[in-house]
Amino acid sequence: MAYNSLEFLFVFLPILLIAYQKTKQKYRWIVLLLANYIFFFSWSKALVLYQIAGVIMTYYFGRELTGIGKAPENMDKKVFHTKKHHVLVLGVLCNLALLVALKYGSSIIDNISLLFSGTDTIIKILVPIGISYYTLQNISYLVDISSKKIKACDNIFKLALYSSFFVTILEGPITRYGEIEADLTAGHDITPDHFVQGIERMTWGVFQKMVIADHLNVAVNVLFRSYTQYGSLCLLAAILCTIQLYMDFAGTIDIAIGTAKVFNITVAENFRQPFFAKNASDFWHRWHITLGTFLRDYVFYPISLSKPIQHMTQKLRKSHHRLLARYLGPSIALLAVWLANGFWHGPHWIYVVYGLYYFVFMIIEMLWEKPFEKWCNGHHLPVNGWIIRTFRFLKLSLIVVIGEMVFRALETSTAVTMVRSIFTNFHIADLVKYFPKLGISNNYWIILSACFAIVIVKDVLKEKKFPMREKFENLPKYLRWGLYYGLIFAIIFFGAYGSGYDAVAMMYAGF
Repeated sequence: MAYNSLEFLFVFLPILLIAYQKTKQKYRWIVLLLANYIFFFSWSKALVLYQIAGVIMTYYFGRELTGIGKAPENMDKKVFHTKKHHVLVLGVLCNLALLVALKYGSSIIDNISLLFSGTDTIIKILVPIGISYYTLQNISYLVDISSKKIKACDNIFKLALYSSFFVTILEGPITRYGEIEADLTAGHDITPDHFVQGIERMTWGVFQKMVIADHLNVAVNVLFRSYTQYGSLCLLAAILCTIQLYMDFAGTIDIAIGTAKVFNITVAENFRQPFFAKNASDFWHRWHITLGTFLRDYVFYPISLSKPIQHMTQKLRKSHHRLLARYLGPSIALLAVWLANGFWHGPHWIYVVYGLYYFVFMIIEMLWEKPFEKWCNGHHLPVNGWIIRTFRFLKLSLIVVIGEMVFRALETSTAVTMVRSIFTNFHIADLVKYFPKLGISNNYWIILSACFAIVIVKDVLKEKKFPMREKFENLPKYLRWGLYYGLIFAIIFFGAYGSGYDAVAMMYAGF
């Protein structure tokens, strides 16, 4: 029951909306909780028990952290804080152990078998949907209790509501308990304004997902299957798979956020026009924002501010290694972030390579930022002028599309072959020759281009902070409804569904 499926949009969601609105306000959170597990069961069947086990563990450790409270007067504060730290670490490790066993167990067994016997195993561990997302939420919940940002939930069913929220369970956004708990349990009325805004956002998300991303899936599959030796086609594959991933993920997130908005629940944004970023680091502040902020708050800061790193930095400063003192600690923390990012995506070594790829570019950018600005000033080039902005856009676009090609390749050998082909076997004639064989008609390439241009125009206006909603709401009614119907008809006529498209899944739901 994907977010863009007929079952979700025209059966599950309408029934839930009616049941939710007809229920007394104080019991509406129970309706959402039941809906969460019906939705979860439709994807994972009995594997939902693993998610329930995670909730029980997290609830227990959360209550333990709360019960520890303040240090008694007769207890040494160091001993007290050590005890509290051990409870937190054990709670985090239990959640991670469940994630590793289920998501990476098959891969670990396969690698051990290959190492000692030279053969693959046939053991495959079934993984519940959304485990990467709700595990991070459980971890953030425990850490935030330990740091006294939030109080532990005193109702295990309300914690289950947060951990299993059907809107965020498949692809995020990765929410924080303190940000969403009040909205989830308040039982807000479904108001006309929030309903309309939610439906608008959902429709826009379906447009991106079904009209652009799902149709591109045909060409992307052909390119990665059959044309990895041709440089021009590999570059095309890199560009198309980047557009596909962006439209699929951003579209699905729009559907999720729009669904939450219908219930008057605010969910964190997950994209902010990433291709307007000035460098790779800024790109990741704009793409999958909630994963980036999780890794920043719960991996980067704890490591960079840890006693060993601080001690190392002080020793380097005393020995006059100022450059190392400035960059080594953050670099170690950043390496941990990108290794975690790679492993989070799944049990394939290519994801680790993908993480290290961005780590290298971020280190290069960090080291060259000041010298580059100095060079620009010396040559009288404004750092924010159009020449430098254009250069940064082209540089970032190349970094991102090559990175997404590596990400999509799945096999390291395929990624190496495609990168090598781009730089050693690039011929435009190959692109002209094989382009008609990619499975998409010329007419639909035109339609795809026009639809993607609409998305670009919207993103440009949003980046420039153009008040689109205010302007839209002030349009004459016939124009406003004309745009509504135009978007709906575009989905009906050009959407990828039916025979040949049934297998197009939400790409990030697998992580």
